[in-house]
Amino acid sequence: MSTATSAQVRDQLGHPVIDADGHVLEMFPAIYPFLREELGPDRFDVYLKQGPPARLAVPKRRAAENLRDRTPQGAWWGAACENTLDRATFMFPALLCERMGELGIDFSVLYTTHGLSTCSVPDTDLRLGTVRAFNRYYAEVYGPYREQLTVAAMIPMHTPDEAIAELRHSHELGLKVASFPEGVLRPIEAGPSQHPQLWPGQAHWYDTFGLDSAYDYDPVWATARELGYAPTFHGALGIRPSHTPSPTSYVCNHVGMFAGLVAPVCKSLFMGGVTRRFPDLPFAFLECGVSWAMQMLNDFVEHWEKRNLDALSILDPSRLDVPALTDYFDRYGAAVRDRLEGDFADAVTSMAIDDGKAEGHDEWEHLDVRSAQDIVDRFSPSFYFGCEADDRGVATAFPPFPPCDARLNAIFSSDMGHWDVSDVSTVLAEAHELVSEGLVSSDDFRRFTFENPARLYLAANPAFFEGTAVEKSTAALKSAGAGVS
Repeated sequence: MSTATSAQVRDQLGHPVIDADGHVLEMFPAIYPFLREELGPDRFDVYLKQGPPARLAVPKRRAAENLRDRTPQGAWWGAACENTLDRATFMFPALLCERMGELGIDFSVLYTTHGLSTCSVPDTDLRLGTVRAFNRYYAEVYGPYREQLTVAAMIPMHTPDEAIAELRHSHELGLKVASFPEGVLRPIEAGPSQHPQLWPGQAHWYDTFGLDSAYDYDPVWATARELGYAPTFHGALGIRPSHTPSPTSYVCNHVGMFAGLVAPVCKSLFMGGVTRRFPDLPFAFLECGVSWAMQMLNDFVEHWEKRNLDALSILDPSRLDVPALTDYFDRYGAAVRDRLEGDFADAVTSMAIDDGKAEGHDEWEHLDVRSAQDIVDRFSPSFYFGCEADDRGVATAFPPFPPCDARLNAIFSSDMGHWDVSDVSTVLAEAHELVSEGLVSSDDFRRFTFENPARLYLAANPAFFEGTAVEKSTAALKSAGAGVS
């Protein structure tokens, strides 16, 4: 354990620290005026009666009650209480700005807490009105502190049109970061399914905006690029069913939760060719770590090597030499021969493992790749991954772990405001243990805490840091062309 304070660590680094994912703690009565204006009196009453989606997702029930209807156990006791200073810090931006030197953080991007799950509200007017109200609140309350922090707007994604409208609204409000849900729950067009790989009678599926989406979301990404937004995905802005199965243990539900929430979006965007069509647009996945992404990239490379169209030819059932296999059967198949019903050749040519051939189907067609390096080049420059201070998996973002000597874009994320930060003044010092323990180099720590988060936003908006505390420090990155490619 390091004895240096976060402020001392920051002084020794010689570069700024940009926090890519902290949290605000909103007080609902302060948001009520915005909600009332956006929703109107009738829907505002509905909102008050139902309660915020974040509270609905954490019902105050005993575990025995949850067991009866399998309601997942949510995040009870989710923020600092004994540490009153920290509690106030996350509630009041003026205090957070006053403490930034102590925290060793030069600039912070903050995300919602009580707005989580808002983008999953099924009622269109209620969803859109609530999102607009929260975004207006963030712009008004946090806007005066733009030198040191900014709050991410929430962008609903049930349709491309509603996403585009809120992107433009958020841009008019002066909000510089756009936060998207991890998916949208949709009804299965053909009705409840009986397929064995779906739940019995399953009536819905989860749309993750890329491969096999119900809509073409390219206009959303084009609008984000036009307005200077790097799309960021923060798990729990939507609600993904069956992802947190324990009715009794929040810890069981929370371990690996955010990686599990955003990994499908990452795969969907990648395999859907979004990073090929928008090579200059960065995408970030927050509060999830990076080790899963390193493994995913390795898996993509290995799958491409074995399942590109040329490689698949060796698996073509038409190439099976049945007479040669029959000869092996005659010589070595005595244990099977006595039990085999029917002709061996007929049995071989009807084996279930050879079924389901998709004639001429290229599963890489959206990517236009020809090599393992092409896979890496479609993945690693475009994606950024939020990692918290205690995450030793940050080391897997750097060689030798990713294929082709790639570096993945791990970005420092404090998660301040939530229960896992018991003392916000120690976060940077804890993260720096990655260096003192020899897990990452000083250069890679600079990438993690400064260059990668700066490049994420500069790639989408070269003016992002103008007027901020890190304007001069990021100017060199901007002049060097802090793009994705």
